[in-house]
Amino acid sequence: MEEGQKIRLLSRLAGFERDGDVNLEDCIYMASTPKGRVPILKVMQTTMCDKNCLYCAFRRDRDETPRLYISPDQLARSFMELYRRGRVKGLFLSSGIFGHPEFTMEKMIDTVKILREKYHFNGYVHLKIMPGVSLQTVEEAVKVADRVSINIETSKEERLKRIAKGKSILQDILPKIEAVDKLIREYKGKSQITQMMVGVDGEKDEEILKVVNFLHKKYRLSRIYFSAFFPIKGTPLENKQPENPLREYRLYQAEFLIRDYGFNLEDFSKVLVDGNLPLNMDPKEAWTLANRELFPVEINKADYHLLLRVPGIGKRSAEEIISRRKVKRLSSLEDLKGIRNLKKILKYVTIDGRYYGKGL
Repeated sequence: MEEGQKIRLLSRLAGFERDGDVNLEDCIYMASTPKGRVPILKVMQTTMCDKNCLYCAFRRDRDETPRLYISPDQLARSFMELYRRGRVKGLFLSSGIFGHPEFTMEKMIDTVKILREKYHFNGYVHLKIMPGVSLQTVEEAVKVADRVSINIETSKEERLKRIAKGKSILQDILPKIEAVDKLIREYKGKSQITQMMVGVDGEKDEEILKVVNFLHKKYRLSRIYFSAFFPIKGTPLENKQPENPLREYRLYQAEFLIRDYGFNLEDFSKVLVDGNLPLNMDPKEAWTLANRELFPVEINKADYHLLLRVPGIGKRSAEEIISRRKVKRLSSLEDLKGIRNLKKILKYVTIDGRYYGKGL
């Protein structure tokens, strides 16, 4: 197989680990980075894997998966060809675990070192850290990459042991996340993320949100990604029903509220139904309806944190409203002209004591 064909196939296969919007024709993803959304090549060093995770397309016992490997030299060269043509601006490098995790991770780090040292590439690189590697190897990955990630996969140790034998949240994954958190404090612009599967082992949103809250409060993760389970032919879970993608979306919204808007687990206690977020409305609006006694709020009196709790008001809108209040008291709809989502906002606020909405 030619090098170009191999790269395209490795990139397409990497689509099983979703982390952005894929362009299947070009194998290029638009990914969220510390510098905004950029086109990156998302590719695997190898699809060979000794692990046998029940849900994974690359599990050892799945015969349907093409088994490919590309050397660090080849991968770096192919990436630079795309970069010079202006097709990509960054790299997301993942891999199956073949042989020993240290061996696999060494090849991935070598790829990035070639890019940095031989080709003088200073752009964005995201490295997936393999479970089971040493802390020394983690440090090497942090040095060469802009972003690193090690997937926590699920909400509890016992769940992970059922679906991914040989992996451990408590003994391996969390210590690595903690180590990365300490390391990136020494660098400017470096970050880490993780990913959790949704619906693979009967876990409730409440369980997932507890983990999300813990990770954000303790380790300052930039983002937590979610992946709604979908069955893959040739795996033990091929006949399991796929998870509703809307559930994944609601978890993203809730994670955003925890990460950036000051929400905590108690805030979701009135929102959860049988342990799960409602699918028919976003969590922020569900929280508002569960706390009707607080609304409508007076737009002239609500502080920044309360404004952020109003559906439709984001950080920029809250800052703009406070800025306008410093100039004069807001007394009419005209005073809020230009504020995004105003029609939605008016349902939850009063302006100088007057209500312009259509009822909660």
